[in-house]
Amino acid sequence: MNIVIAGGGKIGYYLTKTLLPYKHNVSVIEEKKELCEKIANELNIPVTCGDGTKIDDLSGSGIETADIFIAVTGKDEDNLIACQLAKSNFRVRRTIARVNNPKNIAVFEKLGVDMAVSSTSIIADLIEQEVDYSGMKTLMKLKSGKIVLSEILITESSPVCRKSLKDINIPKDCILVSVIRDEEVVIPNGYTVLHSGDYIIAVSSQEDQQELKEFFIG
Repeated sequence: MNIVIAGGGKIGYYLTKTLLPYKHNVSVIEEKKELCEKIANELNIPVTCGDGTKIDDLSGSGIETADIFIAVTGKDEDNLIACQLAKSNFRVRRTIARVNNPKNIAVFEKLGVDMAVSSTSIIADLIEQEVDYSGMKTLMKLKSGKIVLSEILITESSPVCRKSLKDINIPKDCILVSVIRDEEVVIPNGYTVLHSGDYIIAVSSQEDQQELKEFFIG
């Protein structure tokens, strides 16, 4: 896969170093000459000394054949502009931008960036996934957090304990994916009875998380 990375700072450097063992063709565009020389000498890859927000500089970076363009400079506005240029002028199929301010994630994606990544949000999500909120744990978030995969523990005090799925009204925007019982995975149907100690894997919208918790945990 051909990958162009805009930004040769610490993130760009270590991202490149991480991608190279997977046999990707990686090139970097960076404004600072000293960083360009370091990356070229240490990683032995093509490096363009230029500005990722300028079409002329981008055109010399190998972006014409890029499958993925990744902008990881220290400025959100530069990352947005670089991704937009890659998409509109060079028809790069997928663009990824580093976002320093998590509030900019939704804006970036609305403006055409395929994936906006915030280290702050990633760390917060990792912490959230490790915290068990009274029997309900977030396993994964999809579509910028709009869809949530949750694990829910059924206890004796649960309002759905010892009831079959056909006899309970699951929240309309929630889907039961599986029931884990004594390390066995059960594909649920209407006759599946929930027991204390069961773990439910469910998909819901972020807005319905609280309703899901109240329904299964009480």
